[in-house]
Amino acid sequence: MGTILFISASPKAKRSASGRIAAAFLDAYREQHPQDTIKEIALFQYDLPEFGSLEVEAKFAPIFGETVTDQHRHAWGRIEREIETFKSADKILIASPMWNLGIPYKLKHYIDILVQPILTFGYDRERMMHVGHIKNKPLQLILTRSSVLPGDFADFQLPYLKYIFEFVGIHDIRVLTAWQTTKPSHAEREAYIKSFFAPAREAARAF
Repeated sequence: MGTILFISASPKAKRSASGRIAAAFLDAYREQHPQDTIKEIALFQYDLPEFGSLEVEAKFAPIFGETVTDQHRHAWGRIEREIETFKSADKILIASPMWNLGIPYKLKHYIDILVQPILTFGYDRERMMHVGHIKNKPLQLILTRSSVLPGDFADFQLPYLKYIFEFVGIHDIRVLTAWQTTKPSHAEREAYIKSFFAPAREAARAF
């Protein structure tokens, strides 16, 4: 038995284009792997830990030799639990729309929680490079956007997600991008979104 962590980054949830394509993916995955567990984090409904002044103090207090309080331990414990949930999953699925050429702020918040020195990445002084600590975990990205061509200089969605997850050690990154979700009519938009259901199911069977 394995575990998929499904991270949904749209406030529309399953009514969103990315959510609907992800649902097709997960339906096919369940058929292929009925014994596996799927855990969903719907970021716009989920109580993400803050990363404010208290969390920053908790992060740096041990490094600077300052007193670590019970408040610090509690705040940092919430961060560590989110990281452990991510690290303990066997596979990761992220469904996200493009917002303002990048990613929704809730997904950025989640990534800022995950990407922590020692816990998810380190630094090799001899090679003078960062090293990711998360290994052997495939990541499927299901991305939607209005009209930005993949590879366009204005695409700050896919390049960022690919880079940041490679930074923490995930190199098996698979991508399905619906990049023309703005259509003249509702019917055309529906047909376009549904055209990605079959590729999503195919991707799930190979996941």
